[in-house]
Amino acid sequence: MLTATGVELRAGARLLLENATFRVAPGDRVGLVGRNGAGKTTLARVLAGEGLPAAGAVENRGSVGYLPQDPRTGDLDVLARDRVLSGRGLDVVMADLRAAESAMADGDSKALARYSAVQERLHVLGGYAAEAEAASVAASLGLPDRVLGQPLRTLSGGQRRRVELSRILFSGADTLLLDEPTNHLDADSITWLRGYMAQHKGGLIVISHDVELLDAAVNKVWYLDANRSVVDMYNMGWKTYLEARETDERRRRRERANAEKKAGALMAQADKMRAKATKAVAAQNMTRRAEKLLGG
Repeated sequence: MLTATGVELRAGARLLLENATFRVAPGDRVGLVGRNGAGKTTLARVLAGEGLPAAGAVENRGSVGYLPQDPRTGDLDVLARDRVLSGRGLDVVMADLRAAESAMADGDSKALARYSAVQERLHVLGGYAAEAEAASVAASLGLPDRVLGQPLRTLSGGQRRRVELSRILFSGADTLLLDEPTNHLDADSITWLRGYMAQHKGGLIVISHDVELLDAAVNKVWYLDANRSVVDMYNMGWKTYLEARETDERRRRRERANAEKKAGALMAQADKMRAKATKAVAAQNMTRRAEKLLGG
């Protein structure tokens, strides 16, 4: 579904990620984690096609539903219900249906044919059952029918974000990219979302600080390491990942201590050799070896 090859990310001159290659297949539910500023949101934007990598390529073979932290909803005069329905193109169909009904009421002789054609389009997209499904998703995220009947401009920022999340989940996209999806959700909505994500059959990448959500929903964890500019990939659930990550960190600390000890000895020997002109080249080579050890 989604494949990244040799991806490099930068924030100005700072390297965030180097030569990363991975894929997200159906059934992969990935928790993307890392410290603040590591580049998680930048990576999500690039995978969604809303940004370009500094190097490498991203290929999406299916549809992508992307929820950024600050979603842009476009026309704020649109009804919240129509915004959710737009996830499957149903907003246009419903508007055409209303227009055809109005034309028939005005006695337009061609309106009946248009109405029949629109009804067929509606049937192909799931009919009125799909509209009920959209309302159900929205209600589960704390958006009752009363709110769905309001223009977006009358809603709070949190409500508009829930509208966007509803639209994306309703869309049936092959791959979901969700950046902090529990923001502005109440406890009941978060519980429902956990269950929805745990049952999701397509690809999923979620950025979240909600460890209960990660524990309930993901079957893989990708750790974006800001110090090494790599993604460490763990094909396991959240709790098992925490244990594996701690083991890896202890191993890296031991390796770092050993490298620093060896590099220190090499630098000390190089300093002694620099005093002799005949050994200047050897001293320089020792310094390079020490720098290589520390760089690794």
